[in-house]
Amino acid sequence: MSPASASHPFLFIDHGTPDVDSLGKSEQVFVWFRDPVAAADRERIVAGLPSPLQDVRHWDREFVCLGSRGDSYGLAVLLDHTPEPERSALRTADPAGWQRAFEAATERLDEAAADFAAALEQWVLGVHAIAPVALFWGPAGTADDDAWHQWSVANFADVMAGRLARYTPDRGGREHLAWIKRRCAPLLVAPARTRPTSTDAEARAIATLDAACREGRPTEFVSRLTYAEGELLGLGELIAAFVGTTVDRATRLERLAPLTQLIYLAGYDVDHEWLGRAYPSLPERARLLIEALAPDEQRSAVPLAVMMAQTITRDTPAFDRPLRRNGALAAHVLRVAFDQPGCRGATYARASRYLRWAKRYAEARSTAEEGIFRYGERRTLLRAAFKAARAMGDEAAARSYEEKFNARLRDTPRPRR
Repeated sequence: MSPASASHPFLFIDHGTPDVDSLGKSEQVFVWFRDPVAAADRERIVAGLPSPLQDVRHWDREFVCLGSRGDSYGLAVLLDHTPEPERSALRTADPAGWQRAFEAATERLDEAAADFAAALEQWVLGVHAIAPVALFWGPAGTADDDAWHQWSVANFADVMAGRLARYTPDRGGREHLAWIKRRCAPLLVAPARTRPTSTDAEARAIATLDAACREGRPTEFVSRLTYAEGELLGLGELIAAFVGTTVDRATRLERLAPLTQLIYLAGYDVDHEWLGRAYPSLPERARLLIEALAPDEQRSAVPLAVMMAQTITRDTPAFDRPLRRNGALAAHVLRVAFDQPGCRGATYARASRYLRWAKRYAEARSTAEEGIFRYGERRTLLRAAFKAARAMGDEAAARSYEEKFNARLRDTPRPRR
C-alpha cells in the first residue's frame, strides 16, 4: 500500500459531500478491511453508522456492504441531517403541515448533504480505529477533484488489485463480491490514452476486463432498456476505454478473451467504420470468436450476436431510426450463431427481417423457411415468411403463409381472465 498520511489513512473513493441531485431513493457503499474482521467487532463497527445507510446487506471476512433501507436514502438524509429548526419541524409535523415542513427542509438540503458527509467520514474514521480499513467506497455524487478521492484513485490498483483477485467470499457473499468488482473495475483498467507504464498494469487491466465479462455474461436474450442491458453496455464502455482509438487498437482488442471481444462488439462504443477496415468480414470474425468461447460461455453467443446485429442496424431505442442498409451484414452475423445453444425461431425471424430491410427478399424468405424447418410453424416464423414472400411478389406463397399464421393464431389458447 502507498504510504498513508494523517489526511489519507486509507482509500476513500467518493470522499466529500454528495451533490443534492444524487440523493435519490437508494444508495449502497462498502468497506474493505486490511485483515479479516473479528465477529465481536462487527456490531461495534456498524453501531454508529449514519441512518441513511444503516441497512447491513452482507458481512464477509474482509468486507461489509451497507445501504439504504428500501427507497429511503434521500428522505433519511433530509430527516436526520437537515439543520435545526427545520429538522425538528419536519419530524414533528402533523399530516396537514407536513408538506410545508418538507419544502422548508428541502431548501436546506445542501446543508443536510454536507452534515451527512461529515457524519459518514467521522464514522469510517472510527471504524478504522477498530479494524484498519483498506478502502471505503462512499456514496455517489461527490466531486471528482476532491483531494482524498484523487489520492485514492491514484493508489487504488496498488492497494486493491491483489485483494480483489485472490479473495474467496464466504457463503452468500458471491453476488456482493461481484458487485464490488464491477464497481472497482474502472479503476483497474488502464485506458489506452494513458498507456500504462508497465506490462503488469496492462495485464491487470486485461485480467479485470476478462473476469468482469465472465461474471456479467448473458445466457439468454437481453431486452433493451433493462438492467441487464445496462450492465453489458457498461462493460462495453469499459472495454472501449482500454482499446482506445489509436492505430494499435486491434492489437489491444485481440489481447482480450473471445467473450470480452464479443461484448465489446455488441456495445455502442464501437467505431464501425474502423471495425470494417480491421475485419473486412465481421461475420467471420464473430464466428471465430464464438468458436473460441469456453464451454460454459457458449450460451452467450446468441444473445451477444443479437445485440451485435441490433447495434449494426441501430435497431434499438437508443437511435431515432434504424440503419436498414446494414441489414444483410446484421443477418449474416446472426447466422453464425444459428447452431449455438439458445438459438430460437425468433433468431431466424429477426435475421429474415434484417434481410428484408436490405431488400434481399429471396434470402429473407429462405431464412424464415429454414427456421420453420428447424422449429416448426411458429407464428413469428410464419409472419416472417409471409412478409418476405409478399415483398418478392409471390402472392400465392404469401397467402399460404398468412392462412397458416391465422390458423395458428386461432389455435392459440387465450389467457384466462
